[in-house]
Amino acid sequence: MQDHPPTKSNSQIALLLPLSGRLSDAGETIRDGFLAAYYGLNESVRPSIRVYDAAADVAPVFHKAIDDGATFIVGPLGKEQVASIRALVDGKVPVLALNHLADAETAPKSFYQLALAPEDDARQIAARALELDQKTAAVLVPSGEWGQRVRQAFAAAFTAGGGHIATAETYPIDTTDFSDVLTPLLGFEESQKRYRTVSGLVGGNLIFTPRRRDDLDFVFFAGQPVHARLVRPQLKFHFAGDLPLYATSDVHDPRATSNQDLEGIAFVDIPWLISDSDGINRLRETVAQLWPGDARHGGRLFALGHDAATLAIRLKNGEPIDALSGLTGSLTLGPNGRFRRALQWATFAADGSTHTLVR
Repeated sequence: MQDHPPTKSNSQIALLLPLSGRLSDAGETIRDGFLAAYYGLNESVRPSIRVYDAAADVAPVFHKAIDDGATFIVGPLGKEQVASIRALVDGKVPVLALNHLADAETAPKSFYQLALAPEDDARQIAARALELDQKTAAVLVPSGEWGQRVRQAFAAAFTAGGGHIATAETYPIDTTDFSDVLTPLLGFEESQKRYRTVSGLVGGNLIFTPRRRDDLDFVFFAGQPVHARLVRPQLKFHFAGDLPLYATSDVHDPRATSNQDLEGIAFVDIPWLISDSDGINRLRETVAQLWPGDARHGGRLFALGHDAATLAIRLKNGEPIDALSGLTGSLTLGPNGRFRRALQWATFAADGSTHTLVR
């Protein structure tokens, strides 16, 4: 447990994070982001802070934080841990969890949730496409639970707004060739069937150029840069280089060298990684001085910790939080205590750098 000295205030925030074990790097980075925001406050208004290692069973840590006088709790981080403390929250000590409860679970009173959920990315891409009157989509996501979550979030938002998913495919995360996935996604199988039918009727070979389906407005893609670097040129090879490709934030690596060959892909991401605002640029300079050479503090988890501190202090003080401009997005409080994040849009240049798009 780490203490940060109390001020004139009697309030105390407990920060429950994994500071040992396999998630220790994540926990330490979130802690540093939290403390960076905390020490940016005027000393006279800072609450006291206690940091607890919640790497294992979080229930005893939660109870100890309450016994130690916590008036607000931030954490835990793991999805299962967040679910496990749900029954412990009685509304007397507010909690800002750093992950989401399952959609079917109702949050108790004064139980808030902030997470870097990929579903936020998917919903925002759906909304943007609909705004552009792009109502027919192809969907390409990785196989597995994560990919299905993203696909379902996109589909729900897109179809609710009048969009239509014409075709959808999943790809193995270890694939190096997307041809077997893009052929059905883009409708080449139907083109090949028509060719076989016609050539059978005329009884000979015909000059044949395969054609992709022509009703698609864009491709929704979820995956890592390594996958996008394969998909982008193969879309061009499959006569779909003209289709807009919209991607979730996972496609963006803060290191520009990892984003080469992604030119033209439009994606959403958190302001901490793509905004060029003066305030964020100044904070980046400060962080680089405090943690020189440590790339973790330029990433999403640092931003999560920073926003968690801002939200916790505002919630504790009863201050307004609507459309709060955070490092993880513009934050608003939605149903069931969940904070929703409005992300920023950007596109990749030829050298892998990013350019923010104005909506």
